[in-house]
Amino acid sequence: MTASSLRPAVFFDRDGTLIEDHGHLRSSSDVVFYEDLFPALQRLRSHFRFFIVTNQPGIGLGILRQEEVEEVNRYISENLRRAGIEITAVYCCPHRRDQGCQCIKPNPYFLLKAAQDFGLDLSRSFVVGDHPSDMTLAINTGARGVYLLTGHGKEHLEELLPDTFIAKNLTEAAEWILKNSIHSKGLETVRRAAEIIRKGGLVAFPTETVYGLGADAFNPLAIARIFEVKRRPYFDPLIVHVASYGGLKKLVTAIPSDAKKLVDRFWPGPLTVVLMKREEVPDLVTAGLSTVAIRMPDHPMALGLIEESECPIAAPSANPFGYLSPTTAEHVRDQLGDQIDDILDGGPCEVGLESTIISFSGRKPSLLRPGGVPLEEIEAIIGSVEVSPDEEGRPSAPGMLPRHYAPRTPIILARGEKNFNSNKSKRIGLLAFQEPKPSTKFHHIEILSKKGDFREAAANLFAAIRRLDSLNLDLILAETVPEVGLGRAINDRLRRASRLIYSPLQPKGDSTC
Repeated sequence: MTASSLRPAVFFDRDGTLIEDHGHLRSSSDVVFYEDLFPALQRLRSHFRFFIVTNQPGIGLGILRQEEVEEVNRYISENLRRAGIEITAVYCCPHRRDQGCQCIKPNPYFLLKAAQDFGLDLSRSFVVGDHPSDMTLAINTGARGVYLLTGHGKEHLEELLPDTFIAKNLTEAAEWILKNSIHSKGLETVRRAAEIIRKGGLVAFPTETVYGLGADAFNPLAIARIFEVKRRPYFDPLIVHVASYGGLKKLVTAIPSDAKKLVDRFWPGPLTVVLMKREEVPDLVTAGLSTVAIRMPDHPMALGLIEESECPIAAPSANPFGYLSPTTAEHVRDQLGDQIDDILDGGPCEVGLESTIISFSGRKPSLLRPGGVPLEEIEAIIGSVEVSPDEEGRPSAPGMLPRHYAPRTPIILARGEKNFNSNKSKRIGLLAFQEPKPSTKFHHIEILSKKGDFREAAANLFAAIRRLDSLNLDLILAETVPEVGLGRAINDRLRRASRLIYSPLQPKGDSTC
């Protein structure tokens, strides 16, 4: 395994860090989560693996049973999992400090084991806890420590090294971790880009969905330049990106309870909510509508750029209007070149499909565009969601115009051998969901996911179409995928890339983040 393929992690102490410290916990009924636990970890979840490392000497002292500790650990992990936060592993030392075991903190045993078992880069990892032993553990493994004033944190301040970062809660710890994870990718680069945004410039930046072309959402002149560079119609509204829940409140007049449930569950992430806007939001951003589309991107560079810019950032995808959305910085350079002021390179986009858009402007929540969050997951939280019909007129939100995501090469949605036989004299490429049958000959084949994984297929979609488009083919045949989960969003992009809309229930979409 190469160094570049190793992932960073965050190792959390348990009592006094994730949950309130009430002594030796025997039952899940004794667990009290810190109020900011879930939103703090949701900000970090796509960038780090999570682990819990806890000392439970009550077992060695005979005060606790191993089964009781395991029940509490399981309860914590299951509650986090229901909120979309996965704990990769829980490590528990059951020994007393006088027993001299190799696994008790600050010994690095568990962190080294996690690094070996799960392919972690400890030099880019963090340890969060409320005891000086947690900070020593970080030093012993080359990780960085974040000391919390929760739990017993205030009692041990005099024992800390002078350069220890001290956070008053998990929210502050998560913000510091994000900024310092950006630092390894070039914090100065982000700050330079933020200065360009503040001065009215345009910056292309990575998100987990696609690369966005951003400007200060409150600067109409900068927003107008986005439309000019993209050659985007002015009646098509933009999505505004924020870095915090407070940023959302500054843009809208009210947040319905169902919208808040979705925001709490899926932000940061590939979900856009459409809400009634404040007067301060420029009409150019919303195309004169009374609503504004907002999301919080799940990428440290994007969040860092918004925070350093000190303003919300309006951003469609960083490509000419109607063409394939960019999922790497190189795609942006190829498409927009020197027409914009800066490009932040954050690597390939993890999701690779634009965000799901849910509107709360009507009597019921409405799906305007399928995307990175499956409709089924949304309905599991807020119940039934209406599916907006296609509209040929003025779009009511970003991503509702037809004929987008289209390459130069014509795309036909594949219908088996019939399509191939009627075009067999042409140079044909195949965009396949999984490994195709070997019988049919194509000039080139792109496979979205050999194992049939929707997430992998979504992440590969635009790059695969782009590769086919570069081969001077006469035609691209594209296979649709099952119309469930992310398959709905993949098929939506394929239908519009083929310039045909097959179902009146399929929302249209523009190339927006």
